[in-house]
Order: sequence, then C-alpha cells, then structure tokens
Amino acid sequence: MRAVCLTVLMVCGACASDRTPAGAAGDAAEQWYFWTDDGVRHYVYEAGRAAGPGDTVIAIHGGWGAEHSYLLRPLSTVQDRYRVVFYDQRGSLRTPAPDSTIRLQRFVADLEHLRKTLGLEQVTLVAHSMGGNLAYAYLNQYPDRVRGLVLLGTVYPFWAGGGPNIELLREIWPDADSSALAERNRAFFRELGQRVQQIADREGLLPDSLRGVPAESLNLMAVHRDRDRTRAWRIQFAAVNTCNADRWREMEGGQAFYSQNVANNILRDSTYHRSVAALWPALLRFQGPVRVIYGTCDYVDLGPEIWPRIVERLADGAITVLQGAGHSSWLGQPEAFEAALRKALAEAAGR
Repeated sequence: MRAVCLTVLMVCGACASDRTPAGAAGDAAEQWYFWTDDGVRHYVYEAGRAAGPGDTVIAIHGGWGAEHSYLLRPLSTVQDRYRVVFYDQRGSLRTPAPDSTIRLQRFVADLEHLRKTLGLEQVTLVAHSMGGNLAYAYLNQYPDRVRGLVLLGTVYPFWAGGGPNIELLREIWPDADSSALAERNRAFFRELGQRVQQIADREGLLPDSLRGVPAESLNLMAVHRDRDRTRAWRIQFAAVNTCNADRWREMEGGQAFYSQNVANNILRDSTYHRSVAALWPALLRFQGPVRVIYGTCDYVDLGPEIWPRIVERLADGAITVLQGAGHSSWLGQPEAFEAALRKALAEAAGR
C-alpha cells in the first residue's frame, strides 16, 4: 500500500464563475469516420497539436449512450499542447449501431480499432463518468497499450450500474457504512430537488398546482411543453451535474444527445456484470499513472470519500479534489479544472 497523493484546489467561486473556458476546439479540427468489421461507422472529431507520441489523448465520453460534444469545451483548454481525439461510442448520436452489437466488449474492440487507426503504440485515455468503465475494460484487455489514465468524475472500477459493489467497497474501506453512504446520497438528491424547485419558481416554471408538492415528487416535465419543458429539463440536468444549478443555461448536451437505449442494451447483456468484476483487478495491476479529478459534490462519490481510498491502492495514483465542483467539474471551477487537467495529462502522458 502506498500513501495517497491528494491535492485540493480551491478557487473563488465568483471569480471562477465569471470566466469562460477557452473557446471551441482548435482551429485545425478534423472530422472523420472509422468503420469496424461489423460495418458500424464511428464518428471522430480530432483537434489540437501533438508535440510527440505521448501527446495524443483519446477522450471517452460518459453514458452509456451519451456523446462527445459536451467534452469539447473543457478539453479545448489543453489543445495547445495535446492532440485530443473525441469519438461517439457505438449506438450514440453520430454512431448508429444495431442493438444486438451494443456490448461492452464491442466498445473495447472499437477503441482498439481507433488506436490502430491513429497509429499509436500506446494511448493516454481521458474518461468522464461511465466512460471510466470503458477505460478500465480496455485496460483489462490491452494493458500494454495504455500509457496513462485521466479520470474525470468517473464511476468506481466496481460500479455495475446502480452503485458500488459493496463487497469490493469493503475491500478498500473495511469499516464503510453502506447504509450511511446510501442515505447521504438520498439526501443529496432530496436537496437537488429543492434546488430545482427554487430555480423553476424563479424562472416562472412552477405553476400554482405544484406549490407545496414535495421536491422528490416534483415532475416539471409533466406540466410544460415545448420551450418551457426544455428549460425545465435543462435545470434538472444542471442540478445533477453541478453544485449550483443557477448556471443551467451553460449546460451542454442532454435529451437528443443521450440514448437510454444504449445503456439498457449494455446492462441487459448477460456478460456485462462478469466483465465489470474484472475491472478493479485490472486497475490494481496497472503500473502506469492514474490521475483522478473529482468535485466535492459529484453525486457519484460525494466528498469524495471512496476515490481517495481507491487511489491509495494504486501503484501510481493521485487525486485532485475541486472544491465547489460537481459531476461536470469544469463548470463549477473552470480555472482549477484546467490547472488540474494540465497537471494530470503531463503526468499521465509521462512528459
């Protein structure tokens, strides 16, 4: 066991919120496709500059069933130093695929196909949210092809769908109180509902019929149509992904950018849970750098409490905690996020 390397970055919330991250992904952006052996056409968006072999990184979006575009802005800030390759996973918005092919092992094969197409001996992977499970699965199958991992608010390497595997959680945290953790998560979502209710009321989206309705029972989508319904959805989306949903207009993605069908197909695959069981051992075996960036109010691991204990077990792990940031930590603390990302990439890419 090694001592955990923990960095906590604190930035003035008002100062950070006034700053817009560096603009759209690089001037030299290129869009193209690669075809896998089953005929699925995968969309790729590539931007930035690579000074050397270790300076190309592949971004793995969340989901399952999301797409890449919400990561363009937060990762554009490092494209003066790195070539960043984004792609839509199979079944996602720009990469339609038959339901029968939506399997984790297919996703791993797609990522390997992309690596070969790019002509890279090794890859540095930047993964967000559920994209972590794809990164771990790729690492499990192709450990020699991974130079390093940068994990942004990712799920634990023993998260199958609804939460952590309690038995494996106790391996890293023997006295963990799973009931207390579950209650803390429920309290977070109760408070989230209250925030949504307050913002909806301020925006004129809370009809009299819903005043006094408990926040956990509030369904703004059922009482609005068209523009107001979209606004209500975006407020709820922002509340889940940030500490303060006041900046809900800045949230990107959602609705048509997400396919629940992809997640459903992944989770109903009989081999999926067996595959997930191999992810934690794969991460433990990895000798390369693993850099984790987490917000203090990221709903996946509030605090965070679990990820620092995971990092402690890794051969070369470190975590940076961003105060006042949520699941999309770049929205809560853009300056601190950029600094953490640059540091993480420099270490993960071995530069």
